[in-house]
Amino acid sequence: MFVGQIPRSMDETDLKKMFEEFGEVFQINVLRDKVTGQSKGCCFVTFYARKSALEAQNAMHNIKTLPGMHHPIQMKPADTENRNERKLFIGMLSKRYSEQDVRVMFSAHGTIEECTVLRDASGQSKGCAFVTYSSRQCAINAIKKMHHSQTMEGCSSPLVVKFADTQKEKDAKRFQQVTQNLWNVASANNLAALGPQYLACEATGKITSFTQKHTNNVKTECVDKT
Repeated sequence: MFVGQIPRSMDETDLKKMFEEFGEVFQINVLRDKVTGQSKGCCFVTFYARKSALEAQNAMHNIKTLPGMHHPIQMKPADTENRNERKLFIGMLSKRYSEQDVRVMFSAHGTIEECTVLRDASGQSKGCAFVTYSSRQCAINAIKKMHHSQTMEGCSSPLVVKFADTQKEKDAKRFQQVTQNLWNVASANNLAALGPQYLACEATGKITSFTQKHTNNVKTECVDKT
């Protein structure tokens, strides 16, 4: 579920406590500013059971207003639900496991259409895989039963089973990481005063000139050298 109209002061832990009233929560992701890391006042919440998500929506959407907010909570199905997502990412997987091993491991939860173990240039497993089921419900069942269910040989953390990121989500995460790294570098080199406009330009292309006029109309110019 996408959730809007939440206080910027609430983090994942606070929100999880609030939503657990309706059922077990699998994951919460607060949307944050790419540069500052500040909450944007909205998040994505994923329940293990669809029933829990619907109960939360019925109880909170346009009904409950959180402290400090002027409008009630907004809840609606996230894009992944509308796409009927069926593809899972499997992390913290034993590097000894082949595609066939992964299929056997996850076949109890439904029909598997595709299974791919990610490998490096030498053909060695990277310890992660993608599994695509025939239906979204099968994928949900696998998440509920398998996520953090065991720690596999050679792994430092429990098995990770979650919906795979879409290309749009991958691009957003990559951009956020780039801008965060640039912010850290800028701070270390006393460039932070140039502000988010500088970092946004640097994230999308190499800057050869940057001008910012501090008048009533702020002017920012970037030149991308290709």
